[in-house]
Amino acid sequence: MYEKLSDRPEPDVPPGTPEETVVGCSSADTLFLRVVLPVLGAVAGVGLRWLAAWMAGLSWAPWQGIARSVDTLADRWGACTVVGLGILGALLGAVLAQHLVETMGRIAVTSTGAGFRTKDTLETLGRSDVTDVYVEDQEIVLLAGEREVGRWPADLPLAKVREAFTSHGWPWRETGDPFRAAYRRWEIGDPGLPTGADALLRARAGLMDAGKTDHVRALRADLAAIGVVVRDDGAAQHWRPASPAAPTGAVGVERRA
Repeated sequence: MYEKLSDRPEPDVPPGTPEETVVGCSSADTLFLRVVLPVLGAVAGVGLRWLAAWMAGLSWAPWQGIARSVDTLADRWGACTVVGLGILGALLGAVLAQHLVETMGRIAVTSTGAGFRTKDTLETLGRSDVTDVYVEDQEIVLLAGEREVGRWPADLPLAKVREAFTSHGWPWRETGDPFRAAYRRWEIGDPGLPTGADALLRARAGLMDAGKTDHVRALRADLAAIGVVVRDDGAAQHWRPASPAAPTGAVGVERRA
């Protein structure tokens, strides 16, 4: 899956470690989503019949047209309407469950590289230049010296993530970001920022307010390219300087339409 990227010594890997360790949505979470959501959808669909009848009798209630249509169908077709609504609700719940499972991130770790996959994105990193790995705010962060080369928003079991990296010899940092003390809160027009960084941070702040997560992540990468590492604290952006040089390890990003 990954090739050796330098002449550095191979990391110490305990005997019996699998070639690849994958951490994703737990089987319990997957079962919950794929069983409970369709059941809840079915219950909601069945309940819609009586909700519609109640709403149809209230002149001030919204969606009167829909409520009366459902109530009329229920009166005409009886139990068939209730069963149909239950099946429709279960199908919608199953579709939602599948969507949630597919969009949840998962990681794959070997002794020479790691990858992060969602439904639309695949990112890979070579092991040879990663100096620190830690978790911050449900994100897996990978550093190459002072540079941040990966930040994967994976809400995964911490113990399993730690085991995946440490079992393959990756430099796990239990105490978190070694450069945390170097960050300072961004203020508009900060003279310490390199050219162009203030404009990018302004744009990023607007995108954060608009909830455009993908664009916010893209601007993080643009800032890293000019030597600025960003850490978010709620709506506030904190930054620190770093070398703008590109990492020498294998870094890949693939986005699917």
